[in-house]
Amino acid sequence: PIQWSELLFCACINHRLAMKTSKKKNPGAAVTAVVTRIIHGDSIKGSDDLGNYYNTQAELAQHQAINRDGWYATNIDWWEQDGGGGYGGSTDEEAMIGDGGGEADGVEGLAFLDRLILESSSKNNSKKLKFARAIDAGAGVGRVTKHILLKRYDCVQLVEADSGWSKRSKTYLGRKRAARCTFTCSRIEELDQDSDDTSRIDLVWLQWTLQYLTDADAVETLQNLAARLIIRTGILIVKENRPYGAARQDRFQMDTPGVSGRYDITRSDDHHRLLFQRAGLTVNQTEEGVETNTYALSLNNS
Repeated sequence: PIQWSELLFCACINHRLAMKTSKKKNPGAAVTAVVTRIIHGDSIKGSDDLGNYYNTQAELAQHQAINRDGWYATNIDWWEQDGGGGYGGSTDEEAMIGDGGGEADGVEGLAFLDRLILESSSKNNSKKLKFARAIDAGAGVGRVTKHILLKRYDCVQLVEADSGWSKRSKTYLGRKRAARCTFTCSRIEELDQDSDDTSRIDLVWLQWTLQYLTDADAVETLQNLAARLIIRTGILIVKENRPYGAARQDRFQMDTPGVSGRYDITRSDDHHRLLFQRAGLTVNQTEEGVETNTYALSLNNS
């Protein structure tokens, strides 16, 4: 097992290195204080790539419900297509995220986790993090497990819907890393809570996955995964794209299979917070990157 003293030392070193290089690697990154506010569905607005505009979250949810099954079927084919599926590219990581920035993203993610570790180490903190088990939800080939989770946790459960990518992850991780992992082939919104021991999950990492789910399924997924966390100290980390550049940051943008070849949605900060709110989760810390938002969440009142 990873020793606390070793973990804290690694976290300190990595945090210092990250602070020195963060402005060069991610000039838009900023950790923000927790802001507690109630988000209302009527404030969520946006459009899709067909030119449709949605005035409320309820309008969006209705449209998603009507098209859900067809969109999901298209996404399954998109991930399973010949040559590896997904975004293509010359490596498994490029197929997962669409570019060669997988390692840099791992450095950024590990720095975020290490900040949580350092805060947890405070003598006055009664919620010290534990580091036995983690879940990589929507794991794909295991990129987050390799670059982040196995560097801080004893073992990781990879949950991935596509059987091809789930099998491929064992090769990608290599024998030694894979020996510290378990592999579950399941859609995360359908993950059976009775299939695994749910009493000892210290952290769930969910990255670039909610974008492929409808709002209703995203809330159910968050509730399902959060229910596996250790009370008081368990953490759910969510990292997703956000509107940036010329796009309005307070509007979602939804891509549909007929135009973009797959279904996905880029949600605003408030849109994500509405989903967290409905799932009964508290936002403890956020970090805004150039194209992403990262959230550290816990169960309300835990």
